[in-house]
Order: sequence, then C-alpha cells, then structure tokens
Amino acid sequence: MLIELLNVAVVFEKGTDLEKRVFEKLNLAFQTDTRILLVGETGVGKTTLINLLDLLIKPSAGKMLYDGVNPFDNPYEFRKKFGVAFQIPERQFFNETVLDEITYASRNFKVPYDTEKVLKILELVDLSESVLKKSPFKLSGGEQRKVAIASILLHDPEFLMFDEPTAGLDLKGVISILRILENFRKSRRGYLIATHEPEIFAGLFDMKITIKPGGTVEVERL
Repeated sequence: MLIELLNVAVVFEKGTDLEKRVFEKLNLAFQTDTRILLVGETGVGKTTLINLLDLLIKPSAGKMLYDGVNPFDNPYEFRKKFGVAFQIPERQFFNETVLDEITYASRNFKVPYDTEKVLKILELVDLSESVLKKSPFKLSGGEQRKVAIASILLHDPEFLMFDEPTAGLDLKGVISILRILENFRKSRRGYLIATHEPEIFAGLFDMKITIKPGGTVEVERL
C-alpha cells in the first residue's frame, strides 16, 4: 500500500492562546513494506505523525492518500492494516483482562484467531499463559508494553508502528522486539519505529525520517 502525505499541516487548539503548530507542509511518501526509523527531539511531533498515519487525527490542511484514495472516507478498512503500540501502553487499554485486551483488535476487525495463535503470540513477546486472566492495569510497565504489542500482532497487520518500544523493557523484552521486527522483514512487511535509542535497531531500517524543531522533516534512504 502506498501512503502519501501532501502538504499536510497539523495545528492543535487553532485560533486560541494554546494554539500549537506541529507541521506546516509535511510531504512524505512510502510503501508499507518500508522499514522506517523515526527520530527527533522530544515534542517535535513523532507521536503526532504516528497518530496521523493511524488515522486517529485528521490534517488541519493538506491531504492524505492511501493507495490513491482518502483513507478517512473508510478509516475502519485502513486502520485494520496497521498495528500501533503507543509510548504509554496503558492509555490504549480498556478491557478487564489481558486476554480480552490481546484479542480486542482481532474481534474488532473480525480477524479469526484461536487459543493456539494467542499462545504463540504470548511466547513471541515473552509472556506466560498465566497473565491472561490478570488485569492489564495491574501489570508492570514492561509487561504492559508486551501486552500492547501482543494485541497488535494477533490481528496480523500489514504495517507496525511502535512509539518508543523498548522503554521499560528488560533485555528479554528488547530481544522480543527485535525478533518481531525480523519476522516482519522476512515476510516483506514494514514498520515504523520512533525511538531515542536507534543504536538498538541498527541495520533494521531502509528509511530514516528526522523531525526537526518547527516541524521540518528530512527523509534519508539507508
């Protein structure tokens, strides 16, 4: 799938004393089999870009095209192609048990799954079966991040987006992330990683997007 952002602007609280301009004229294009490193100082707009791509916010100006069409005309069909793990995972939780949380996206997007698939995903992110009956809100920060990642993997998305995926993870957790990315690479699917620790992911990207203060964006092919 070809993703295009054409002269996109993002302005929050427009016309008020709290107005914040994140992007003015953002131009970006990539296929969803691309492996992207997203870097920039805190607060420059990395999370905003992820929210744009996942259709959680609309551009204030400009347009977005997914395979040549406006994705906001049918966001459900496009959003199920993405798996997104946010920087603070508990903010995306709203189910009472880990099992319900992990299976939510698959149920929402009507993607079949079974117990065997759930257990394989748990193994991939280094979580035990016993966690399934627990509340996701009572887990450690590292465990919550693993649950968030498991939930986006189960519905088998076309493109992954991770916002600071290694925050709060131990060495086993980091290795799990690297294993997931390697599996996506082998299956010719892409991902975007926003991180302050790019050295952890050395050699895993073919595009680097740098957001600079003021919302200017530099794109480099690796």
